[in-house]
Amino acid sequence: MDFTLVETAAGPLVVCADSGYGGVWTWDPLRDVWQERPLAFACAGDPLAAQYPDAENALDSVAAVVSDGRVVLAAGGDEQGFACWDLESGALIRGARFDDPYLAAVTEVRGGGAPLFVTATQYAEEILVWGPSAEAPAELLNEVGRVACLAASHGLGFPPLAAAGGMDGGVVVWDLPAGGEVGSFDTDERRVLAVSLTRLAGDSILVAGVEDEIQVWGLADEHGDDPLYDPLTGHEEDVVAVDTAVVGERTLAVSGGDDETVRLWDLATGTQLGDPLVGHEGSVETVQTAILNGRHVALSAGRDGRINVWDLQTIAR
Repeated sequence: MDFTLVETAAGPLVVCADSGYGGVWTWDPLRDVWQERPLAFACAGDPLAAQYPDAENALDSVAAVVSDGRVVLAAGGDEQGFACWDLESGALIRGARFDDPYLAAVTEVRGGGAPLFVTATQYAEEILVWGPSAEAPAELLNEVGRVACLAASHGLGFPPLAAAGGMDGGVVVWDLPAGGEVGSFDTDERRVLAVSLTRLAGDSILVAGVEDEIQVWGLADEHGDDPLYDPLTGHEEDVVAVDTAVVGERTLAVSGGDDETVRLWDLATGTQLGDPLVGHEGSVETVQTAILNGRHVALSAGRDGRINVWDLQTIAR
């Protein structure tokens, strides 16, 4: 249902949520090695945990950063609050309580300073910014109600940004070092199910899956609140995953949907590149771009329990 890719000293590592396992799985894509990663129960320190001796982690959303030479995993889910672990040892860094608000989404922030996590809770509807250790979080003003998705910028040459999209419509973007809002965008109460941040022609932009369409906004003041161009259409059902990459001179978006397809878009022209990418047998729940063996790729995963790897450089020719 979710994965993240983190660059370690040994190379890239894909960390996959597994809500029925109690821990996570990792995949080394360069060596094609899968490994189970048991994790200490997040609520083990809560007195209520003794009443549930068979309880284990229920993880649907994951994020990871490298901090002080170790991989710090942040995760939670539909039945568990936010917690952090040392991925290698499985030891808790920050535990959770039984009565913590459950996690709706989590994303990592890399580049531009200390690594951070941004989380959204399901019921309290809080958006919080956490460090990789045990310090108290900072809170961002939530203007989208029930949060469906989060994204953060990674090393794009401007201060780290975070974006959140809501089930009730709308997207908001923050400058994390300043803690202030960069912009908010109305989607006429249409659900925003996926967001990503990137750069286009020197400006930072926001890409969002708005039900079965993709909309793109510029974050510079001169762009205002209107999308840069008409919505990108082609998906036959909801767009539930999106990520972006700069490949050569082109800024691309990769989207995944409930229609079981992955699609590639040129964000300068607002057009789809090539035919839909097929191979999943179920909804595509998450996509992430990366560089593997010197090539730009996209990884996609979903309800069929597999990860597909797509060569963006070949498709985008």
